Order: sequence, then C-alpha cells, then structure tokens
Amino acid sequence: MDYRIEDDFDVSASRYWEVFFDETYNQALWNQLDIGWEMLSLERKGEGDDLVIERRQRLTPRREVPALLSKFVSDKIAYTEHNVFKARDNAMKTITTPSFMADKIVTEGVYRLEVVSDSKVRRVWEGLAKVKLPLVGGRIEKHLVEEIRESYRHATAFTRTWHTEHPGE
Repeated sequence: MDYRIEDDFDVSASRYWEVFFDETYNQALWNQLDIGWEMLSLERKGEGDDLVIERRQRLTPRREVPALLSKFVSDKIAYTEHNVFKARDNAMKTITTPSFMADKIVTEGVYRLEVVSDSKVRRVWEGLAKVKLPLVGGRIEKHLVEEIRESYRHATAFTRTWHTEHPGE
C-alpha cells in the first residue's frame, strides 16, 4: 500500500533538518508520542550540499500490541529505523524494520522537503507498507498506515510548537 502525507512548517529547510536530527528535540518528540527512543548510531559525512547523515534508531511504542498483530508478536513491538539523509536532495530515505516478522513486513519511504519560501517548507512523506501474509496482509497494511498517519498528526503539531518555541537561526 502506497501512501503520502504532506505538512507545512513555517521554518527554513536548513533549520528544519537541524532540529530534525537534534537529540534534545528527538527525546522530547518521542516522549510526547509515547514511544521509547534509543539512538543506535548517527554519522555525518561532508558539508553543505555534500552532507550525508546516516542514522539508526530503535523505537518502542509504549502501548498494547493491537489485537490484529497480537498473534504474531510475543513481546512489545519495537522497530529499527534506518535513515539516510542527503542534503543535495533535501530528502531522506527511511527503512523501518520491525522486531517481529521482519521478512514479511516492509515499511519504507522517502521523507523530503519542498521549499515554499525562505521561511516555509512542505514536508512530504511518500511511504510504502507491504505485509506478505495471506488473508490478513491487506488489513495489517491498512492498520500500519493508519498508525503512521496518526503518529504524523501528533508529530506535526509537536514540531510546529517546537519551532515556535525554539526559533534558532
């Protein structure tokens, strides 16, 4: 299942990415979303348009496993997110690997910014959720996309407030 999420932010692209990779922001964001966050690695190479940031983080939602997934999960749901950001493209490729059925569930996408003006960007997430399970795969895909959309709604509100309260630049 392909899907797309768009949101506008009143901030420059450089400030948006600076905050996006900031540890203090991430700790506050994931806490607000009620998701445990652990930075596994963060590597920066190059500068300016040649900047590439590779990040791995483990995310553990602090809520009960949805009934639809409970027969496939023996413990808490967790997932590892692998991001590769390229400044030249103003975009980041993301692959998310769940702690269960990693060979059956594919969630990935491209997270990019479109510059609307010097002080406004549009964040565009174009994602894919694919579950390779007969009979229930489509239902699980819909559930995953609904969860992601809901998470983005909360993250967007939090991020807008963060930028207002932490204007930087």
